[in-house]
Amino acid sequence: MKIRDVMSTPVVVLLSYATIRDVARHMDYNGVGCVALSDAQHLVGIVTDRDLALRALAHGVGGDVPVSQVMTPDPVTVRASDDLDMAFEVFRRHSFRRLPVLDEDVVVGMVTVDDLLLHVQQVTDDLLKPVAREISEP
Repeated sequence: MKIRDVMSTPVVVLLSYATIRDVARHMDYNGVGCVALSDAQHLVGIVTDRDLALRALAHGVGGDVPVSQVMTPDPVTVRASDDLDMAFEVFRRHSFRRLPVLDEDVVVGMVTVDDLLLHVQQVTDDLLKPVAREISEP
């Protein structure tokens, strides 16, 4: 299975000079907790709702400050065509929960720990259904 099969789309991408307030408004409007940040051509960072709370709000950073001041620069990424095991391995090695997905250097999605947990749950359910039917039939 490929990362494209479990990633969340669409992903919200904003320019890195957007203000913290604008990013928060986009998160609210789109119902997301993470935004990819671009320089108009390439991914340059990501910012999460947690980043806004801990790196901005907790330190009195104002809403009119560019989000580049609190973003995570040069995030680790995966490719949409990578095997799903690649995402599991990245999450095992790092302490973050969201991973931008690229295709030809364009952000096409976001894979999260939650996406992987849902996938594992689905696979487990698919494996257990035949067993449960066999056990429950006389």
